[in-house]
Amino acid sequence: MVVRRLLVCLIPHLVTFSLNAQAPSGDAAVAEKYVLQAEKAMAENKWSEARIILERGADYSDVSSDISYLLALARSHFDQPQGGVLESLERAISADRWRTYSANDALLLEAESCLRLRKYSETLAILSNLPESPRAAGIRLKALMFAPGPDEFRRYMTDTLDRYPRDPEPARIFFEYLKFERFKAGKAAALNSDREDRRILDLILHRLPALLLADPELAWMAAPFVRDTEEARRLVEAYRAVNRPDPASLPAAVDLGAVEEETALEELFSFDFSGSAVTEDPIPRLDKTLLEEIEALLRDEALQVFRRNLSEWSGVIREDSDRDGFAEAAAVYLRGMLLGYSFDADQDGLPELVLDFEAGDPQRAYIPVMPESGEGGKPYYPVRDEDRRKITLRWERYPAVLEAELGDERFLSRPLSFYYNPVRFREIPGTSLLFPEADPAAMALTRRTLVANAFRAERPSREFAGGTETVELNQGVPVRAWEYLEGRMVSETDFLQGAPLVQRADLDTDGRMETIRRFRRAVIPALPDDALDIEYAESDWDGDGIYESPEPFR
Repeated sequence: MVVRRLLVCLIPHLVTFSLNAQAPSGDAAVAEKYVLQAEKAMAENKWSEARIILERGADYSDVSSDISYLLALARSHFDQPQGGVLESLERAISADRWRTYSANDALLLEAESCLRLRKYSETLAILSNLPESPRAAGIRLKALMFAPGPDEFRRYMTDTLDRYPRDPEPARIFFEYLKFERFKAGKAAALNSDREDRRILDLILHRLPALLLADPELAWMAAPFVRDTEEARRLVEAYRAVNRPDPASLPAAVDLGAVEEETALEELFSFDFSGSAVTEDPIPRLDKTLLEEIEALLRDEALQVFRRNLSEWSGVIREDSDRDGFAEAAAVYLRGMLLGYSFDADQDGLPELVLDFEAGDPQRAYIPVMPESGEGGKPYYPVRDEDRRKITLRWERYPAVLEAELGDERFLSRPLSFYYNPVRFREIPGTSLLFPEADPAAMALTRRTLVANAFRAERPSREFAGGTETVELNQGVPVRAWEYLEGRMVSETDFLQGAPLVQRADLDTDGRMETIRRFRRAVIPALPDDALDIEYAESDWDGDGIYESPEPFR
């Protein structure tokens, strides 16, 4: 009896102890509050608020992997730099303190990030260690679509359609694949010439009525591949009747006669992006490929309206040149005049080239100088734009460079002698609107290039705090250098074959050059950052013309 009474008394306390052991405490409890607040904001579609909450809670990421995972999710939602997404995911996986989510959730998001970065092998490698799911299947299909060898894509597409027969995502990906294959083969190539492609397409079209319930967009995506033109038109008309038409659906609608050309243009140029944008500051935007597809379908008066509307366009035109679903280039226009351009070669969310225009002409370029790889040879993806050193280049008349800055150094070029043209300009077909086309090879600017093309370089003095140094250059080789402090010259250095020979300096800044330094004859790089190799120095401190204090250096 005593034992039974003791157990009866202890059981409630044991239960309470067990529940408390499972509940977070201390820092973990605070972290959980941040997670719950962020989840609530996301559920209410308040993604900006969720990201702010998670950034505030980042200090608790060592006790909660959920915080880092959700922060990566928020950054990805806003199309922020992939370096920040990957950093948060790495922190989440490293901490390994999961409560609501899991390492598999983080790895799936990492796979999506690798897909955007065109790291298809890495994407497939991550997925190989994850359990099958509709989301994982969609990522794998997209990676296989752009990886070499379509046979593997077709095989896995067949397996996915069998495993998830009511999931609309594989059908959407297959329509994108067919369009991508046509793009690779050329616009004149016949569609669906491959027998296996035709078999998969027939299966999807057979299931289309059921799939449309989950994804109405499949109607216009399928229409170009439906053999019966009347049936294809009915699909598009039914979609337009009950949905807010996506601008990407307009070429199919115009081609099939489901919408008048004038109506299509009105929809195209007046589309409200505020309800669909994932950016924090949405502005009107158009897709360059979409414009080309629509232009090819227009006739007579509609074509004139199209050209007039583009000539007055204010907003962004984006280009996805490799058709992988992520735009690498974007041009900003104000009433048809170019204002800016950016080119993101690796699609990490931080452009490798940014241009500013005035009156439609390039005036300034911003070009980051980044290491080619990080630790262990891994590609380096900056977390923030501020993490990158940039060359700021100014043209006097494109493509002739006036000057360039890198950090606290300034390089001035001789008139019309240094040409740098990172972009060409091409008209969007059927219009007079110019769109820049980046040349990745021309963007490889380095400090060495700036030195080689400068006749003068300016930078802060290394010896006189608050002073400036001006170096005269001849084909990248220093000839003479001066240092100024508060408007007065405090140093003058002569060079021989690019190496400093002798320096006269006013070390006490009294207005008189009392010190002479001579340098060892050694080959050193132009504009060295290291301390000068002084052989000896002598000074005339009292001004009697006698250098009474020679100072040898070892």
